[in-house]
Amino acid sequence: MAQGIRAAVVTVAALTAWGAGSGAFAAGIDDGAVTAPKIADGAVTYRAIAPGAITYSKISAGAVTDEKLGFGAVTTPKIADGAVTDAKIAGPIAGHKVGRHGHDGADIVQGTIDAARLPVGTGLGTVAAGDHTHDFLPKKPANLMVVAPSGGDFTNPIDALNAITDASADKPYLVKIMPGTYDLGISTLVMKPHVDIEGSGELTTRLRGSAADAGVVAGASQAELRHLTVEATGTEGTIVGIFNGSAAPRIAHVTVSAEGGKGAYGIYNLMAAPVLSDVTITVGGNDTAFGVFNLHSSPVVKNSAITAGNGIYSYYSGTVTVEGSSVATSLTTLFTDTGVTTLVANSRLTGGRPAANGIMKCVGVYDANYEPIPCR
Repeated sequence: MAQGIRAAVVTVAALTAWGAGSGAFAAGIDDGAVTAPKIADGAVTYRAIAPGAITYSKISAGAVTDEKLGFGAVTTPKIADGAVTDAKIAGPIAGHKVGRHGHDGADIVQGTIDAARLPVGTGLGTVAAGDHTHDFLPKKPANLMVVAPSGGDFTNPIDALNAITDASADKPYLVKIMPGTYDLGISTLVMKPHVDIEGSGELTTRLRGSAADAGVVAGASQAELRHLTVEATGTEGTIVGIFNGSAAPRIAHVTVSAEGGKGAYGIYNLMAAPVLSDVTITVGGNDTAFGVFNLHSSPVVKNSAITAGNGIYSYYSGTVTVEGSSVATSLTTLFTDTGVTTLVANSRLTGGRPAANGIMKCVGVYDANYEPIPCR
């Protein structure tokens, strides 16, 4: 029978029919007798193979090529679970061959991601669009103006005050001046009601100017000036650090210096009632140098230090209150004219003498040696 097979074209269909009918197929052919050259091209068809007849062990490596498989012949049921491993896949798999799925960011090494796949927006967890940038700076609080050499709303505190036009008791403002020296020239920083001005410290924020008579800073009622230094210098007119005209500002933790001109005044009050707390005043000069000068005014001076040719001078009318403060002068520490009442408590007077034409009352007043002294 082996000789007959070598001489003729054997079809699988014929072999299958004969083997099934006679039961002699397996026994009549020697192992390895039917080789590939003995089978005509196209002789072995899909329908000619009985189910399960060709097992994995019957197929030599590489024998089944793409050309040997009919279109659609390998369906999902024909592939065992786990049979297609990474080693069995050569080359990339096109995106359209893969169903919808997700990837970790580390899995994406090249190409682009469609914008529809990205959470574009301006909130947390979103991606900024190409024409948008997120503002990572904290939002500025309402009713705050920041003055700084760079990075603020303004570089000049006068511009910041001028920009505020709607301040009120229901809408107060704060002008925050960052560290630096701000030269105002001959201009005056005019305060406004319901607008506080705050520096970053007496040693770090300095307002410098030479505005004659009008002062480097002009106070306002219902407003506070704090945590900065005011420096007044010049050669023309009267040099004034802070001028309060018909105003009652609060001035706290402020250093004031004044020198030059025809006369120098640390704080000049005209029909004013300011409250000075923790204020340091230094005025250069002698008989024309005044720490606090009052005309028709009633200031309150608390926990402050005044060094000048003349300390606190008061004329015409008003009540001046000095508590817990020190006044050091070369001429007159306290002067109270007719019509003025000066009340002094727990304060130190050194250098010059107090003088009064009006009313002066002292409690706990002492000199440089901590000896009690009268105010007259």
